[in-house]
Amino acid sequence: MADSPRRYTSDAIDVTYDAKRCIHAAECVRGLPAVFDTAQKPWVQPESAAANEVAAVVLRCPTGALHFERKDGGAAESAPVQNTLAPVPNGPYFVRGNVQITDAAGNLIIADTRIALCRCGQSNNKPFCDNAHQQAGFVDVGAVTDNQAEVAATAAHTQLPITALANGPLFLQGDFELCSADGQSVFRGNKTALCRCGSSAGKPFCDGTHKEIGFQD
Repeated sequence: MADSPRRYTSDAIDVTYDAKRCIHAAECVRGLPAVFDTAQKPWVQPESAAANEVAAVVLRCPTGALHFERKDGGAAESAPVQNTLAPVPNGPYFVRGNVQITDAAGNLIIADTRIALCRCGQSNNKPFCDNAHQQAGFVDVGAVTDNQAEVAATAAHTQLPITALANGPLFLQGDFELCSADGQSVFRGNKTALCRCGSSAGKPFCDGTHKEIGFQD
């Protein structure tokens, strides 16, 4: 994999691609095959469609592997109004919002508006998903339990810090909406711990199982 994002340029818009964060969700290929086509070289050709079309499809990338930079005065990407997380069936958490991921020491890993975070515990690129859940046979339908009291979210556009705790869960502090895999909003809050070892009996919430199984990260 490339060590840094690749940039694909046109007069109106540039597209960057970070292979380390791509899990081949294929939203780009399905959405705009004239621009995103793995059978051609380069596989991204932003000059092949209007900048507005390119930008709209880039925003569909759930992992943040794709981003754009407008050069024609068009609108730049902005954070969604609401911070949201959704567990994908048998897959990662898709996170959207004004998100900052830090490690246990408080060091910033990434700040982005679209991220896919590992929840199977097997990724070699933690805390990001790398599709290891497929080989690991991770199974979870992505339901969200009601084992925690609902807390009313406050102002929109607030920052969502997420800390990948050492050998432990993802700790969220900031207003968010946690959605089940079917898209139904079932939990709003401003503080919780989400499982990332893959073994919690109360997924997506952490129940301390990471200690029992010796989860390491």
